Amino acid sequence: MKIDKLLYEHHAELRFRGEFDSFYAPKLIEEVDSLIQSGTIYLVLNLRLVKFLNSTALGSMIKAFKRFKAEGGDLCIAEPSLIAKDVLTKVGVDRIIPMFTNGDEAKEYLFTQMKEQGLATVIGESQVLFSPTDTDLASKLNRGVGVGSVLSVDHKGIRFRWTGNIGAEENLDELRAMIPNGAEMKVKFQVKLCKKGFFEVLSQIEGIEACETSEGKPAITVTCGFLDLPEADKLALAQFADDLDYLKQQLRDFE
Repeated sequence: MKIDKLLYEHHAELRFRGEFDSFYAPKLIEEVDSLIQSGTIYLVLNLRLVKFLNSTALGSMIKAFKRFKAEGGDLCIAEPSLIAKDVLTKVGVDRIIPMFTNGDEAKEYLFTQMKEQGLATVIGESQVLFSPTDTDLASKLNRGVGVGSVLSVDHKGIRFRWTGNIGAEENLDELRAMIPNGAEMKVKFQVKLCKKGFFEVLSQIEGIEACETSEGKPAITVTCGFLDLPEADKLALAQFADDLDYLKQQLRDFE
């Protein structure tokens, strides 16, 4: 069997091809652990090309589902083959793990889950939550909160990419209008290497640049300067940035 991994802005998809048996069950858990460690906690399992499923494989899927739920995320099944669907429904796995006939329905389900949770927690270490202090600007976001992909962070501020509200299709001008330059916002993010828990900081947008995702979707790169970062957090992030620079230099020296 072969497992293909596709990474998107806020979720991932694993596509299985062949016989999903006891040998490959641990492979699924390895992929799940890798995704969670990288900050991805929403996953679609695409079983369109699966020719066989055994009980160990089913057990690994349920275990994966519980792992994502424990992290505040979710997992669903998309496009199960006739063989896979027959096994999943007979055993009752579809009553535990949401199952959809096509990929778009599965993605929409995950987007809905994100909205219903209100994105109350950071979607992994690679994400940042932000909420404008201006009520008019906040009203343009899902429940007043947006989620972006962290590009860099240090003691001065944070840079992240944003593609708009989850499940929406805003254009570049709309994105800029929703969080304009100079706007103040509260940001919440995590850097596990320098602090347990989350950083929650009042910041101000200092720059916005147009960009796009790997799929060609319009996006903006937002640069925010911190306004009230506590001194202890400032020192921790400064050390974190210095350590990363050192490690990058050491890696370049070995090239």
